[in-house]
Amino acid sequence: MIQNYRKLVKNTFTFMSMAKKSNMLLVDLNDPKTKSVAETITSNTSRKILNYLAGVETASETEIAKELSLAISTVHYHLQKLLEATLIEVSGFTYSKKGREINRYTLANKYIIIT
Repeated sequence: MIQNYRKLVKNTFTFMSMAKKSNMLLVDLNDPKTKSVAETITSNTSRKILNYLAGVETASETEIAKELSLAISTVHYHLQKLLEATLIEVSGFTYSKKGREINRYTLANKYIIIT
């Protein structure tokens, strides 16, 4: 019995290690993060942003807002939720005319696995 448990723990650890190295987001139903990920991917606005980012290499908040005809505050809110869920990432930044850093966002290219 203990050997089976150790084998299960070892296999789970191996799978989780593989998931971290690859493009998988392993979500446990008992994990508090699950609710955040679920809320994010069920949001129409978040899905629109994900679909838009799937078609471009990178984009700024302003570009996303203009292209999707959304308020920049709405885009900012959903980008923060997508970042928390690790579904997108900041791929770099550019400078505005005023010299401020503007983040560029891209898809994190992850598969979501619910366990």
